[in-house]
Amino acid sequence: MDASLSRTVALGETRSFEMRVTANNVFNTVQYSGIDTTLNSQTFGQVTSAAAMRRLTVLARYRF
Repeated sequence: MDASLSRTVALGETRSFEMRVTANNVFNTVQYSGIDTTLNSQTFGQVTSAAAMRRLTVLARYRF
């Protein structure tokens, strides 16, 4: 689940300022990405890695 919030403020006719916050993996749930499928391996069937945790990105933009 991803989410984004943004706000744009006009600063005259041609200028504006935009602020945006984007969140990836909002609820911070674990997403397993690697499962060992080698039959004779000692770790067969075990999860070996997970995807990235929650990440927030902040963007500020001045348009002229």
